[in-house]
Amino acid sequence: MIVDTHMHTEFSFDSSEKIERMLEKAKELHMGITTTEHKDLNYEEVGGFPIDFDVDHYFKTYEKYRSDTYFMGIELGLDRNYTKELEHLTSQYPFDMVIGSLHTMKGFNLSSRKYLAKMEEEVFYKEYLHYAKEMVEEHPFIDALAHFDYPTRYSPYREMRYEAYQEDFDGLFQAMVKHQVTLELNLKRPLQGELYHAFKSVYGGYKSQGGQFVTLASDAHVAEDIGRNFHEAKSLLDELGLEICYYSNRERICQGSSLV
Repeated sequence: MIVDTHMHTEFSFDSSEKIERMLEKAKELHMGITTTEHKDLNYEEVGGFPIDFDVDHYFKTYEKYRSDTYFMGIELGLDRNYTKELEHLTSQYPFDMVIGSLHTMKGFNLSSRKYLAKMEEEVFYKEYLHYAKEMVEEHPFIDALAHFDYPTRYSPYREMRYEAYQEDFDGLFQAMVKHQVTLELNLKRPLQGELYHAFKSVYGGYKSQGGQFVTLASDAHVAEDIGRNFHEAKSLLDELGLEICYYSNRERICQGSSLV
């Protein structure tokens, strides 16, 4: 069984999907799923809505569905001003998986095209990768680091290549290996063309620094997107010799790299 480890339902500000539809689609695909609802305690606003949700209600509503194919997680927006609160939150609830994401950096929204357009590509990427390393070091309680390519989706920049920023990537990957933080392979974008080659470069660099484990993530916000682009991802991971994993009760479970 392969588990899609990153998706959102109506508990997230940017999804209206029902858990029942997610579970039905996962069953159809013979896959496991992990819901990872958004919580950014810095209250960065997107479309006027704070990125937050009621965790108590989340567990009360979804707990009855938990099984060996459905896992409950959370996606935390990492921010050093809220490190203690985030760590406390993860210790108070029985999450299966905790994802750390960089949606903001030093007070700026990393999906802001206006902000990114003002930055020089090389300067930004170096600063971003250094910041990502700092966030891993300051939040070692997360299980996985999500979508390293998040700002690239919204920027005028080229895809990041490991060889172009090797020293910066090495620092990040070494911190992840040290703190046993898994690198997510986010498949929101089709894994083809320039993106395929860029990801091959980056995940190869991760392997060279001792990285071994990868989580597969559709980042689905609707049921139809569960497991998207997973076959292309499997081929890439097979070639690189990286292992697919997921989390249950905060424990990493390896799955090899085979898809149903």
